[in-house]
Amino acid sequence: MSRRDELIELCRREPEKVVDLLLALEAKVTRLEKRLNRNSKNSDQPPSSDGLRRPPRKQTKSKRQTGGQTGRAGKTLKFSDKPDKIIRHEADYCQDCGESLVDVEGAVLSRRQEIEIPQKPVQVIEHQRLEKLCPCCGRRNPGHYPAHITGNVQYGRRFKAFCLYLMNYQLLPYERTGELLKTLLGYQPGGGTLQRILEQAHEALEPIEKAIQEAIRGSPVGHGDETGMRIDGQTQWMHVFSTLSYTYYYWHKHRGQKAHQADGSLPDYDGILMHDAYRSYFVHTCEHALCNAHLLRELQAIYETEPHQRWSWQLMRLLRTAWALVKNAQEAGQTELPVEQRKRIFYLFEQIVERADQHTPRNQRQPGQRGRVAQSVPRNLLDRLIEYKAAYLRFATDFRVPFDNNLAERDLRMSKLQQKISGCFRTENGATIFCRIRGYISTLRKQDYQLLPALFSLWTDNPFIPVTAE
Repeated sequence: MSRRDELIELCRREPEKVVDLLLALEAKVTRLEKRLNRNSKNSDQPPSSDGLRRPPRKQTKSKRQTGGQTGRAGKTLKFSDKPDKIIRHEADYCQDCGESLVDVEGAVLSRRQEIEIPQKPVQVIEHQRLEKLCPCCGRRNPGHYPAHITGNVQYGRRFKAFCLYLMNYQLLPYERTGELLKTLLGYQPGGGTLQRILEQAHEALEPIEKAIQEAIRGSPVGHGDETGMRIDGQTQWMHVFSTLSYTYYYWHKHRGQKAHQADGSLPDYDGILMHDAYRSYFVHTCEHALCNAHLLRELQAIYETEPHQRWSWQLMRLLRTAWALVKNAQEAGQTELPVEQRKRIFYLFEQIVERADQHTPRNQRQPGQRGRVAQSVPRNLLDRLIEYKAAYLRFATDFRVPFDNNLAERDLRMSKLQQKISGCFRTENGATIFCRIRGYISTLRKQDYQLLPALFSLWTDNPFIPVTAE
């Protein structure tokens, strides 16, 4: 008997079993289709996960011409008033009579400049300790080396700052850092030397990191987020607590409350905390603002998989309209939306959610069922919208609050790039060093400070502090 005949016979004898099987297969196919249709536009997956099959975009023909637009401030190389080297190009003989012009003074007809790397970009500086004999009493008076000169031959402070820049800003691994330095400068520090450079910077940054933490705690709006990291062969969590001007990183083996309590930054915060609605953040007593970029992706996923849930599309349109109104008001110099506009946004939000609540009932507990009753994805989202309506619309009532939590996500992006390049942190100490140095570099970048001079200062008596430490 063929497999087909067996299935037909099974349908005749046990139709209930066949129906259960078909329903199970249908549910499995639905789950797999949802997973297959996930992308960066309808989930929290990064754009890099889309691969070659990126989400379709509406291609609209632009009315602008190609090239630079009218009124655009262009960028070009500018003449230097103090060139480091001048090369004169002059005629040695007269082009008509052949008379020698070697001793004739020439006049500058035109100038051109080129920006070039020096042939020898590294200086070898020798420090000599001298001794002087006092002509009066005959005492021998030796000189003293600067405090930073501790070895017979060592790398200088700018060299160390450049190594730190390559490893913690450009995220080069030890070996590639050494190769690049040998190519550019002719010297290749070993892995142990590079590790000592990191440790020295980490130690110098301890008081600066505390100052950054205090500055973030005192800010009116803070951003929190976390991402998984491989440390010492295990999955741990990299946390970020940041503002528009400051960045603070730390890692912990836990994602939620245990990590927050161990670090201590979030429990003491009393401003407005922007986050992605992860439950552990709501334990803190500060005001909350929730990321609408995440919400838009969730709504998009619901609309794609369940088109009859039209409320998801309506809410997306409302949120985008409200954000456009806020941006227009900010550009016009306003500090808040007109009262009527705010009331209208809240009214429409409530109306959309209430209608969706009526048409998406909760699953009821069945007789004998134990534990929590599983709810559908739209139902879970609706419950969150009802509970945290004010947090999602905080951007419309307080212009200090952004529309999304993209700031924290951007702050974490470089740690994910570091993991892609190097795979993991081999030790817990390595992860701790990276967090402190990267937080300092991110803070410098946000405040538009030059990195190399600030990193150089870590090997001086006065390390540069990008905040006022109280």
